[in-house]
Amino acid sequence: MEKKSPVHLIAPKEVIAWLHATFNMSDTKLSFDLITHDICEIKESSDFNFCNIEVIPLKHRVSSFGFKISEKLIPKKLKIEKLTRDGIKSGPHYNKLQKGEDVLLGTQLLLSKDYTFQSWQTRRVIVCGDNEKPTLLSPWCSDIDVLVHESTFTHTDLHKIGFHTGHSDAKRVSEFAQLQQIPTLVLTHFSVRYHGEHGLESVRREAKHYYSGNLILAEDFFYFFGRKTKVANCTIISLNYSAFFTLIYA
Repeated sequence: MEKKSPVHLIAPKEVIAWLHATFNMSDTKLSFDLITHDICEIKESSDFNFCNIEVIPLKHRVSSFGFKISEKLIPKKLKIEKLTRDGIKSGPHYNKLQKGEDVLLGTQLLLSKDYTFQSWQTRRVIVCGDNEKPTLLSPWCSDIDVLVHESTFTHTDLHKIGFHTGHSDAKRVSEFAQLQQIPTLVLTHFSVRYHGEHGLESVRREAKHYYSGNLILAEDFFYFFGRKTKVANCTIISLNYSAFFTLIYA
């Protein structure tokens, strides 16, 4: 089945131009609308109907960025007890309130935000490109659930090779994630020297020594299922990993 829904691409204008040129020269026809956004024109964040994306400048030999993605479209639940206390009986207006619509009932304006709450807390993830300085992420990390960050080398190997590479090591990234109390750390972008059987064990050991949270070393075609934290009348209840938290929204 061909994809029909639009795809949003945030990238440098040079990448966007190259992509369109490639499509033209190869006579490629897409089955969906490709909506492009020049990353330099996004000052702080960009709001989509399905998520909010904040752009984070990183440090590398060439321009590199991270993205803080906050989900939206979280189903709402009604505050039935409050509706009952306020003498608001059930009717079609309940459905509208739950959908986020404000309702005029007689002469009374009912605000959806007053009578609903999110089914679960907003899930937030930071996904980084190449970056040699994890601490640059500090202003964005206070409320995130997951950090996806490169760990090209172990700390020892990076010192041998030199910091001119513009990459990070497992020790520094893990120390940062531990300091920021980030629940889940996903490491990526491993040097070819760690490929092969048991090749990543040195990276894993180093990361686990400095980070006590949920550590994942990503592989090709890796999927992550994000934890939902249910909200019920201001009571927080942890649930199992039950919903796929995709980083590409369609």
